[in-house]
Amino acid sequence: MALTTPLIESTALSDAIAPPINHALILDRLADVQFPTEPTLWPVFAFIGALLIIILIYRGYRRRQSPPPIQANNNAQQALERLTIVENAWTNDHIDARQAAYRLSTLLRLGLNLPQLNHHCPVVLADSHQAWQQVLTLFDQLRYQPHTASPLTRNTFDQLRRWLSTSQHPSTNKSGKPAEADV
Repeated sequence: MALTTPLIESTALSDAIAPPINHALILDRLADVQFPTEPTLWPVFAFIGALLIIILIYRGYRRRQSPPPIQANNNAQQALERLTIVENAWTNDHIDARQAAYRLSTLLRLGLNLPQLNHHCPVVLADSHQAWQQVLTLFDQLRYQPHTASPLTRNTFDQLRRWLSTSQHPSTNKSGKPAEADV
């Protein structure tokens, strides 16, 4: 038995079965569709910017409120190093006693973080009040009087070295604050 008729008949496509597609109508209907708006990010950026400004203001406020770091050890260490230089220059007659007195008084003032040298002994050196008075009197004589009877000696350099070494390691009380705060 041979099949002579096809099982599936193909029919020619006509306008009755599938009308032609009118793309213009479809596009007209899509023209009314609006895409959603993009999210606005300016509130997020404004919030982050305001937060950064607040942080910077807070840090500036905290920086002004905190006391400056004490550099007593650093200043005293530098003064000790320069004291050796001044002593060597004085010993080798590169500078006279007057110039040495000027330099030593400056080193003493800077090494002890004093705004000005005066006859009031610093709290750190309270145990050597009399020696403080003698050294400052010697410096005043050497700096401001044309002829002085008291010469500059190595003991003066040794005394300054002890004072600057003492100021490097200020004693602390039980609360951990330097002894100068106990006044």
